[in-house]
Amino acid sequence: MYESGFFTVLAWALLPLPPPASGFQHGIVGFGIDLYQDLCCQACHDALSTLFLSCTAFMDQPEGGGGSDGGMSSTGGMGMDMDMPMGMTSDECRATNQPWLQTMAHCIRSRCNDDGYPFEKQLQCFGKHAVAGALQPTFQESLPPAAPTLELPADAMWLNATSLVNGDGYYSIHGTLGEFAREEYLHSRYAVVICLLTIGTVLACGLFSQITGRFPSFQKHLQASKLRSKLRQSLLLPALAGPRHLEPLPGKVGYVPNRALSLFIAVYVALNVVLSAVSFRSFQPNIYWFSSGFELCEYVGNRTGILSLVNVSIAVLFAGRNSLLLAVTGWSQTTSLTFHRWAARVATVQAVVHSIVYTLAYFEPGYGGAKEYAAKAAEPYFYWGIIATIAMCLAVAFAILPFRIRFYEAFLITHIALIILTLAATWYHLVPHFGFDYGYQVWLYIAFAFWGADRLARVARLLYYNSIGSSPRAVVEAIPDCNILQITVFPRTTAGFGPGQHSFLYFPGLGKFWESHPFSVAGWTSGNSMLPTSSGPDSMSNGKEEAGAATAASVASRNGETKRVPKVCTNAHETHITKRPSIRFLTRVHAGATASLQRRVLSSSAPRLEMTVFNEGPYAGHAVAHQVLLATDTVVCVIGGIGITNALGFVQAYHHALRVRGSDAGEEEGLRGTGGRGIMRKTNRFILAWSAREVPLIEHVKRNFLHGVERVEYMFWCTGSSLPSAQSSEPKDEGVALEPTPTPAAIQEGRMDTGKVIRSAVEAGRHTTVISCGPGAMTDEVRGHVVTCVKDGFKVDLIEEAYAW
Repeated sequence: MYESGFFTVLAWALLPLPPPASGFQHGIVGFGIDLYQDLCCQACHDALSTLFLSCTAFMDQPEGGGGSDGGMSSTGGMGMDMDMPMGMTSDECRATNQPWLQTMAHCIRSRCNDDGYPFEKQLQCFGKHAVAGALQPTFQESLPPAAPTLELPADAMWLNATSLVNGDGYYSIHGTLGEFAREEYLHSRYAVVICLLTIGTVLACGLFSQITGRFPSFQKHLQASKLRSKLRQSLLLPALAGPRHLEPLPGKVGYVPNRALSLFIAVYVALNVVLSAVSFRSFQPNIYWFSSGFELCEYVGNRTGILSLVNVSIAVLFAGRNSLLLAVTGWSQTTSLTFHRWAARVATVQAVVHSIVYTLAYFEPGYGGAKEYAAKAAEPYFYWGIIATIAMCLAVAFAILPFRIRFYEAFLITHIALIILTLAATWYHLVPHFGFDYGYQVWLYIAFAFWGADRLARVARLLYYNSIGSSPRAVVEAIPDCNILQITVFPRTTAGFGPGQHSFLYFPGLGKFWESHPFSVAGWTSGNSMLPTSSGPDSMSNGKEEAGAATAASVASRNGETKRVPKVCTNAHETHITKRPSIRFLTRVHAGATASLQRRVLSSSAPRLEMTVFNEGPYAGHAVAHQVLLATDTVVCVIGGIGITNALGFVQAYHHALRVRGSDAGEEEGLRGTGGRGIMRKTNRFILAWSAREVPLIEHVKRNFLHGVERVEYMFWCTGSSLPSAQSSEPKDEGVALEPTPTPAAIQEGRMDTGKVIRSAVEAGRHTTVISCGPGAMTDEVRGHVVTCVKDGFKVDLIEEAYAW
């Protein structure tokens, strides 16, 4: 290794990165920040800047100091020898020192000519590096009249005459800085490649879907193409391998993405692996690192660290509820969160590799091993990096499916806290140590921007949909004889609501005002609308609900006292006119917020509980996801359990489409806001096949959501308790008659045969769309039957509503 006097004052070389020589700039390296853009001038400066000049000012020597022999520390590091004179050379000193000016000018002319620098650039870099920006003396004035012949020795400490820069020293500096700059440029380029390819691919697919949806003729031609049929059979529709997609893997270790998403994730992971491992080189002799092993550890550590930052920002983007990507692509929140988890896993692995290689670097020859690593780990920037890595690992570990299912609320709070800790620790790992010189913090800015924009959009939704200055009201009621709640919320407006959507509801009265929970939208009204309901949201005056004739009284005895208890009326023909916009939700009671709601309702003396609820929504139901419904002839809803909540929105949209077709312009204007934004305009057959385990739930939906809805064919199955005696004669599963009826049908006992339902609906030459929502095993079964129908030549599309969060 080259042993020059300038070595001894490069104390900052012990830091993981050398500082750039181009001053403060905006952006990232290669995109706004240029490292060593005048490399030959920088190398000339660094080769000479540590030498003492005749005008150098020396400080008093510490006791025991003195002597003029400088050199390497005993460990081979770049520490400063205690016997070395302590001198400081100012910019004014250099600008007036002839040996410095002439030696620098000659070095720049000869060395930069070799690098192909034009004369104008040599003028600029001389002014920057030789005279610190002063106008005088100029480059031409400083050139020596004759080329020097004396080359500085390797151990020189003084520059007393115009000389040639030591050739070995210049070569080491030039090569070290050049290779370091090259690696930093590659880090940034690969980071941008991952970011643009990932987000760009998603946007491109979404925009393609948007364009095809705006040109029905092109979409129809595309649907008829054999290539699209083959792609749907082999890539777009099937599960990855076998039937599992929304049904969790054994042990509930996770879900398997479908083939298209799996392919996208596989390419994304492979791209990260490749770009984390290629294009590394070593330059020796190196002025920063004693061995090529340490040098490569630095480069690999920097690469994986930067790519980890990029993938953190991508993970934050795909975690958002209000991401523009969702609106453009029509992706469901389930799909977006699936990719979010994979991006987070990749980022975490890269952060772990980043930490490991930086640890291994200190065990390379010439370094202090565990002792030197411990000293480095005690520095704030270093241990903040360790904290960030640990927080990322914990966030990924606690996001496993079993923990999410059993402790969702605890998972959510823990997950948010760990991500905030990760971002904060990463900031303190980067900025206090490296400053803004390399632009590493830009990727954090992007993550902060994605996170902040999503939170601001949530606040905007809350402000828009909830009345400001008045308490948002909601009615919560328990459906008798089953573990289901109906929640009716009265927002300021229902503009933007449609089928296939969900909202996040806040229940501040439950004591956790910061929590929000997703609920599928079962129905919505824009105000002054007929709303069939057993006990539902009739007109409200001054915040108080007027009691209707629907409430009957029963007598109960408790402790010898007689008490009148309200009873819910279940008249199938009862309707109410809502004076305010309303949204209805059906939800099964689980642990957490829904269990607390149920306890509140059951402990209340009234059949319904009024409370404050804030609505943040709607989400999902984007036009791209439902554009196949614009030209579909037949819609088949194959629903399981509480998945009926999602299907009811499509029933309402179909009912609205029928009313619009048969109405004049004035009536159509009055219907605006009650339907599904014009979908199913050409649909002339709608089948609802629903299997649930509770008869009371089925009866409640028939009375309060399906009564009066025309031209919908119904099939109902009960898989739970036995049917009432009046229904006992209905056919069992073995002999189910699949002839749908035009009005709410009798309930059949047993399990639905999803294959027969779908096969009975598809017809040659007609476009059929299957909407599936329910338990994972059932929706996977439906997906398999749709794939089979496509292979048999039928035109069938699938809209799968899943909440595998």
